[in-house]
Amino acid sequence: MKESEKITLCFVGNPNVGKSTLINRILNSNELETSDIPGTTKKTIQKKLIWNKNEFTFLDTAGVYKKKDLNFTKLVKATKSSEIVILVLDSSIDKLDKIHKKLAAYTLKVGKGLIVIFNKWDLVEKKKTKKKVLEKFIFNSLPQLGEKKSLFISALRDEEFTKVLKLSIEIKKLFKTKMPTSELNKWLKDTIKRNPPVKIKGREIKFKYIVQTDTNPPTFKIFSNYPGKINNSYKRFLEKRLKTNYKIDNIPVFLKFLATKNPYQDKKK
Repeated sequence: MKESEKITLCFVGNPNVGKSTLINRILNSNELETSDIPGTTKKTIQKKLIWNKNEFTFLDTAGVYKKKDLNFTKLVKATKSSEIVILVLDSSIDKLDKIHKKLAAYTLKVGKGLIVIFNKWDLVEKKKTKKKVLEKFIFNSLPQLGEKKSLFISALRDEEFTKVLKLSIEIKKLFKTKMPTSELNKWLKDTIKRNPPVKIKGREIKFKYIVQTDTNPPTFKIFSNYPGKINNSYKRFLEKRLKTNYKIDNIPVFLKFLATKNPYQDKKK
């Protein structure tokens, strides 16, 4: 029997980017007020939908320009209460605003899923070329997100909005990912063999083993002889390789580096 899910989605983005219109189209209603005037949505609004026995809660947030904006505090609160954040961007952009970079990084840092949606896709002329450009700059701006699974949508023109719901369900299931310890350790051994960490004052950093300790999001402990000496770039490298190897996109994984316990330590008097 197919397992049903309960998923809370928080829609964020600049004023007038089409968040409310997008939610209305998914709900197949006009419950949320929309307008060409920026700032129509003044506060976070909650709506629910049952689709294929899955229960969705949509949080429509007010647009944010700057981090010092009062709405940013409300946005952070809405992000914390959701499971997946939907970052809605205008397809005409050629760079990611600093505020959105911070919000996306914060979303992943607190263990939430993230979907980037490029809206107003119907206004783009050279779609194939533009899609490659947007996918590349999202990957460069948010490498921790993964290599794919951005959506390109026209909230006014598209008919098939179930792809937003389908991807959300797929991401919710990724949070429950469980990996066999033996498989993880084979991956770690092979990865380190190909790309070993740099030595610290002539001393070799050795990785003993890795084990998954939690889900929602997937969390792992990696044991090493010098965990405090592993630089951040190598930690990010391992995180990226782990996500790529197991096809974990749109959600974070947490790696915790710990010292290998001395088996004789507790026997010492």
